[in-house]
Amino acid sequence: MSNINKKLNNLIEITKALRAKDGCPWDKEQTFKSLKRYIIEEAYEVIDAIDEEDYINLEEEIGDFLLQAIFLSNIAEEQGLFKFEDVVAKLTEKLIRRHPHVFGDKKAKNAEEAIEIWNTQKSKEKLNSEKEFSKASPSLVRAIRASKAFTAYGLEWNSLNDIVTSLYSEIEEFNEAVKSKSENEIEEELGDILFTVANLCRWSKINPEISLNKSTDKFLKRAELFKELKSKGLSDNEAWVEAKLLCKEDLK
Repeated sequence: MSNINKKLNNLIEITKALRAKDGCPWDKEQTFKSLKRYIIEEAYEVIDAIDEEDYINLEEEIGDFLLQAIFLSNIAEEQGLFKFEDVVAKLTEKLIRRHPHVFGDKKAKNAEEAIEIWNTQKSKEKLNSEKEFSKASPSLVRAIRASKAFTAYGLEWNSLNDIVTSLYSEIEEFNEAVKSKSENEIEEELGDILFTVANLCRWSKINPEISLNKSTDKFLKRAELFKELKSKGLSDNEAWVEAKLLCKEDLK
C-alpha cells in the first residue's frame, strides 16, 4: 500500500470513529442536510485562501473540504447507499471517459477543443436536466447553465450589446413594477434583471460569484476606510470620496 493510501485510509477510519457509538456527539448527529452549510462554507474558505494567495492556509482549507466529501460518503455507507471508494471509482471512470483526447484516440490542440470534447462526451451521457439545473446551485450559476444549455435550440442573443439593451429594458419594467407597488411584480422584474446580468457574465466569460465577491471585498475595504475617516471629522461625502481615492491608490 502506498503512503498516500495509508494516510487516506487512516483519515477515513478516523472520520468513521467520530460517528461510532462512543464517538463525538456532534459528529454522530450530522446528516446529509445538516452538512450542506458546511460544504458551502468550506468551499468559500478555499476560494478565499486562493484569492489571498495564502497557500499555507490553502493546504488546510483543502483538507477541510476533503473532509466534507469523506463525511458525506461515510453517511451514505451507513445507509447502504455507496462508499467513498465508489465515489473515487466513479470519478476516475468519468475523468477517463470525458478525456478521450488524453486516454483515447481523440485530439485537442487547445483548451477550447478540449472543452468541446468534454461537452460532447457529457451530452452523450444524457445527464438529467434536473441535476444540471439543480436549485441547489448558486442562482446566477444556475441561470448561466440554463441559458447555455438552450443556445443549441436558437435561444441566444446575437451580441453582447443586445444583452445590454435587454438589461435596460428589464430595468424600465422594474421601474414600472415599483410604481405599481406590487411585491410579486417587483420580485419578478428583479429576477429578470438578475437573469440578464447572468447572461452578461456568460457572454463576458466572467464567473458571477467571483465577480460579486470581489466587488463586495472592495465595498468592505472602502466602508472600513469611510468609518475611519468619519471618526476624524470628515462629512459623509468627503469620507466616501477620500476612501475611494485611497483604495485606488492601493491598486497602483
